[in-house]
Amino acid sequence: MINNEKNIDIIVSALKAHNIRHIVISPGGTNICFVRKVQKDSFFKCYSVVDERSAMYVAIGIYLQTEEIVATSCTSAQATRNYIPGLTEAYYKRVPILALTMEKHTRFKYQEYMQAPDQTSLPKDCVKASYELPAIADENDILFSNRLVNEAILELNHNGYGPVQLCIPWLDFQLSRNDINYRYIKRYEYNTEWDVVLSNKKVLMVVGEQLPFNAKEQELFDEFCTNYNVVVYCNHLSNCHGKFVVNANLALSTIKLSEFLRYKPDIVIALGGQTGDYPLYKIISKNELIDVEVWRVNRDGAIIDTYDKLTKVFAVSNSEFFMKMNELCFARSTHDYFELWSCLISSKKRDIEVPFSNIYTAQKMSKVIPNNSILQLSILNSLRTWSLYEIDKSVECYSNVGAFGIDGGMSTLIGQSLATDKMCFMIIGDLAFLYDMNSISIRGIKNNVRILLVNNNGGIEFKMDSMNDYEFIDKYIAAGDHFKNAEGWANVCGFKYMRAGTKQEFDSKITEFVSASEKPIIFEIFVSDVDEAKAYKTIIDTNTSYNFEEKAAMGKQALKNGLKKMIGK
Repeated sequence: MINNEKNIDIIVSALKAHNIRHIVISPGGTNICFVRKVQKDSFFKCYSVVDERSAMYVAIGIYLQTEEIVATSCTSAQATRNYIPGLTEAYYKRVPILALTMEKHTRFKYQEYMQAPDQTSLPKDCVKASYELPAIADENDILFSNRLVNEAILELNHNGYGPVQLCIPWLDFQLSRNDINYRYIKRYEYNTEWDVVLSNKKVLMVVGEQLPFNAKEQELFDEFCTNYNVVVYCNHLSNCHGKFVVNANLALSTIKLSEFLRYKPDIVIALGGQTGDYPLYKIISKNELIDVEVWRVNRDGAIIDTYDKLTKVFAVSNSEFFMKMNELCFARSTHDYFELWSCLISSKKRDIEVPFSNIYTAQKMSKVIPNNSILQLSILNSLRTWSLYEIDKSVECYSNVGAFGIDGGMSTLIGQSLATDKMCFMIIGDLAFLYDMNSISIRGIKNNVRILLVNNNGGIEFKMDSMNDYEFIDKYIAAGDHFKNAEGWANVCGFKYMRAGTKQEFDSKITEFVSASEKPIIFEIFVSDVDEAKAYKTIIDTNTSYNFEEKAAMGKQALKNGLKKMIGK
């Protein structure tokens, strides 16, 4: 087993040995293991601060009054970046703050993997030193980690005081195979020979975040899809449309691996940027799909192996790729692969009865959002929820999935609204709204702005699978009870404020929300975290197929194994 729990144990022990008891915690997923340990330990005095920009200044304030070293804890993605202003102040103020930052495994850096920007690339006048712990796999790693943790803490007051970063890799997997095959990766330029064949291949084209195709790109794309046996997997962020495009997020969220083998492609072609699509990543990266070949198409030609199966990189534009591949096609393919996927997707049920929740509002609003609108989705809950539903092809969709941070969604949406007369919609949760609430005070916000604020009391992402423990999780991990409502701030900033606490209230106001108005509108809905989790579970469970013969066989085998233990062979 390879994980980061041993690193966490070393850090917690070192904090206590060095008498560092004040910890300022910001909510997140990758720092849950650390937060759980210090929250349960009476030695530590913990403080919950949602926004990391504020958290670092709060830590400075605690030090100024106590003159004790203060630790801070944040998750990965954009969180470390939000420490930078406060760390800069601490650096020049000479305040000893131990910034405990989380990161994905080193192999995910610069690979367009979700929430994995480089966490150790801080400006030189932010910290005295930056330390990165190893992923612990054996005794050498334990000894190395122990030394680095102590070195980082001792650096806080060595040759003068100042902040130090200690970066912790987040891991949670078991090494399940040793027979990993070597893969030869080849790069192609437009003018080199392309020894590639797509004929008689099942092709899954994955289109990530991008601007809509221009007319020429669309023409070449349509021709490519007609020529080959292709399924184009898109979510809303791809802004990609065509005859062979599918919205299969719900299908992949509810399919078992054994079933997916029937739909498995021979080749995956990746276009555009990040998808922000965890179900897609998980299914393509499974061990049983080791024979899947991934091609990446991007003018930069970078070796970005998002799915761990990269074999070919085409350093060309989308248009050049489609043009070249169309020239290499000598006989148009059948489209049985697309028909297979179409049957899978059409079997899924989206309009099912769910509690009042983000899921419910997506069910309703996806059908009435005006054509030719702009839609900005906050990560992670709103992006995942809306990915389950179809919307009109004329609606352009965006989300801050570049560095994949919680903050900045409304600012981005407002920037778009200032440059267009189209209706501009934002779907955002209460924590993400709290991060970016200053943006609605920007002077000159136009009447085309519509913000649907889903107030579910904190980071619902961290409660989805732990509702039995939600009171514990609320305190620091999900940061509940930080945000009551947006009414006062919305009114001060010149917005029309609407609210709903039931399905009936929401249904009665949705038409007004999506219509023209003399003011920008914030529509805040109040839903319980329990209902949020229940709604998502309902739509997933309803659409998950169960192989009862397989379950029965597993049950019989379990019974036989139990009997053997009791009575012997």
